[in-house]
Amino acid sequence: MEKIIVLTKDDSLKAELEGVFPRNYKLLMNASAQKEAFIFFDIDSIKPGMIRDLSENNFVVAVTRQKWTAPVMEASTFGAYEVVHRPLAQETVLPILSELSSFREELQSHLTLASLPPTPTCAIVGQSPIIMDVCKKLARLSQVDAPVLITGETGTGKELIAESIAQLSSRFGKPFVVVNCAAVPENLLESELFGFEKGSFTGAVAAKEGILKIADEGSVFFDEVGELPLALQGKLLRFLQTQTFYPIGSTRELQVNVRVISATNRDLGSMVKTGTFRDDLYHRLSVTSIHIPPLRERKKDILPLVTFFVNKYKHTAPRAIRGVSKAFLKKLASYEWPGNIRELENSIRSALALSKTHYLSTYELKELGDRHPVTPRSSSQETFSSAVIPFIKEAMGRNETNIYDKVHQEVDRTLLDYVLSATKDNQSETARILGINRLTLRKKLNAR
Repeated sequence: MEKIIVLTKDDSLKAELEGVFPRNYKLLMNASAQKEAFIFFDIDSIKPGMIRDLSENNFVVAVTRQKWTAPVMEASTFGAYEVVHRPLAQETVLPILSELSSFREELQSHLTLASLPPTPTCAIVGQSPIIMDVCKKLARLSQVDAPVLITGETGTGKELIAESIAQLSSRFGKPFVVVNCAAVPENLLESELFGFEKGSFTGAVAAKEGILKIADEGSVFFDEVGELPLALQGKLLRFLQTQTFYPIGSTRELQVNVRVISATNRDLGSMVKTGTFRDDLYHRLSVTSIHIPPLRERKKDILPLVTFFVNKYKHTAPRAIRGVSKAFLKKLASYEWPGNIRELENSIRSALALSKTHYLSTYELKELGDRHPVTPRSSSQETFSSAVIPFIKEAMGRNETNIYDKVHQEVDRTLLDYVLSATKDNQSETARILGINRLTLRKKLNAR
């Protein structure tokens, strides 16, 4: 028979609980705590601070009549597994008991941190054959002073690979400067790269060294290089050819010695075909290349990665973490990880922050997959580009103006015609599919 320990100074709570629990549960009023016992703790009559010690080895459910948030937050802070409000009802208590039983059963099959693979000392974590091949190529590329293009999906660790190449090279200890081509506004990117002279534009109250000068003798890493605007691609190409550049507003050419490493989650080859990335720059950046496989293709690496991240972030957990349940690892291994290693890292950090015991369990992974990462540009998007870019080029060739409005009008016309045809001219359904209201749809139709 399952035993429930009730800690309270309110005699009415026992009678209330007796009408809620099934017959296979025995209530023990104010009994001494037993390891892995279910404890219902009355925070209205006993100071909730006691929960902290009890929750070390037991599963504590706080009980209260109070309807405001303060006692709920206080009990949860001290380690209560759940907080329930009186009067208690079976539809509230029974699901909690079922979850606690399942939770306790899962934790009985666990692995301690000591039994997990040792935390690696190198930057690249993994033991799969595919990541071993990546490491071999990384080591070889680090010994040659040539540009490297790193490809792979978002979250696969391209920046870590780039930094490893720089650290293993003869440029170890020299500057390693990161340029996020997607994060810096286009109108600032040129001045960030090349620097500028005082008075060269409005707001240039003092001269500033550019990133390429700062990285002299070291390496510069162009992250998301596929996002570079076309106008700047030509200027970067010249730098790659000569290792020289002019700061904005300067007539003095600067010479630097910089190794260029770049990364992208885009298909630069397709972008070259659509005219959104320069062919000559692509070949300059990809003198050597290395591809980082997605995590779903190297699931053997999940276990060592889990060990690495648990040890890295365990100090952030509300209690000392001793290990993980086997079900926890199984759930991680069965997931496809669209956000790759970055998503796994964030999931481990979340599990540690939400942990209710000394072991990580599947109960801390309930939101796994709910936080959708930014996905790489899809083939359909590339197809869309391949249709639009020729239209733009043709218009520019005719020296047309207002190209922005003309592209939008053409897209609107094609989009409306297709969806209206698919819905058999049902304007309400068309508006719903497009995510606009009917009035906006009618205005667009009347403007054609």
